[in-house]
Formats: sequence, C-alpha cells, structure tokens
Amino acid sequence: MYETEERELLGALGSVILDIEHIGSTSVPGLAAKPLIDIIVSVSSLNDYKKAIKPLEALGYEYMPERVFSDRVFFPKGPGENRTFHLSLVEKNSKQWTETLIFRDYLRSHPQKRDEYMNLKEDLAQRFADDRKSYTEGKDAFIKSVLVLAAK
Repeated sequence: MYETEERELLGALGSVILDIEHIGSTSVPGLAAKPLIDIIVSVSSLNDYKKAIKPLEALGYEYMPERVFSDRVFFPKGPGENRTFHLSLVEKNSKQWTETLIFRDYLRSHPQKRDEYMNLKEDLAQRFADDRKSYTEGKDAFIKSVLVLAAK
C-alpha cells in the first residue's frame, strides 16, 4: 500500500517533493501496528505546503489549518474514524526529518529495541485507549533514548 501511495504522491506533487519515506510502525518489520500508513515527505521550505494542498486533496488527503505546525504540516487521509494514511510534510534535513528516520532505522536493525517499543505501545494503548495525547507523550522518553543510542 505504501508503494502505491508513494507513486501517487510523486505524480501529484512532482517537483515539490525532495524525498519521501515510509515511517511509523508499519515501516518496521515485526512491529505490531494499526492498519495506518505513516509517510514523511521532505520539501525545501515548509511554506511549500501551500503548493501541496490542492494536489493532496485530489488524492483524498485532508488539509487542516490547525495541523500546520512550526516543524511540519500534517495531512490525514481516509474517514475520521478510519484513517488510512498520515502524511507529514517537513523540511529536508530538519530535526523532524532526520530523527524520524534515525528512529525507524534503529528499530529496523535492533529487534530487541523494536520489541521493547512494541510492548510499550501496547501498554500505553491499554492505559490510554481514549487519550491520544497521553499515549503519544508516553512514547516520548523511549524515542529519545533510542535517538541517544543511535547517536553512539
């Protein structure tokens, strides 16, 4: 599914995209995941998101002005209760871009850490089933620890 979506994104966004990567749990073999594909797209300037709105909407992504942040612009795809894709537009070589890929790649090459992360996510999902913010914040310390390990 990612590869098909990648082709569609490249065709729709053309020269706006500098790079595109499959991220998130579905990008790490052996990691339990919701049926949701996370994608990160790099652009030369975050202001390029304005050029991407109409082409992304044509592919079914939703532009949400409240999801324009200082380091990324978030576009979900699919009905609200059953999203199929989460796309983050970020600047190439930004902290958001590099740390996301470092974390993914570390989990891909370190099965023990991948499994620790999976166990943490399952625990957080049970404890915070209706609290997405707490679930996300609960992963933060682990992610930071992996980035420290990867830097070594």
